[in-house]
Amino acid sequence: MTSKALLLAAFALSVSAPAFASNGATFVNNEIGWETHATPSTKSRAEVVAELKAAQDAGVLANSYEFPAATKASPSKLSREGVQRGVTEMTDAERDAVHRIYGPVHGRDS
Repeated sequence: MTSKALLLAAFALSVSAPAFASNGATFVNNEIGWETHATPSTKSRAEVVAELKAAQDAGVLANSYEFPAATKASPSKLSREGVQRGVTEMTDAERDAVHRIYGPVHGRDS
């Protein structure tokens, strides 16, 4: 490593080290390699909630992170006999493809 690269690396390290000072983690010599500590907030809970509502109203954030409700399933257009006929008429290549996707209980010899 040249002296120029070493000097640049030392400078980058010295500039980036203060960024870790207030992030809630301290690097230590233990099993994990770091430990967390409480960092005081500069905003009140009411300010944070107000910012959240403003972002949701602006469309920047979703109103909820829950899964969407399931849509109603449409009934199958095939009868039981139609499904069984389709399985018996599968080629060996199609059975192998089903076996590769869905595992040993589907496709070949099942």
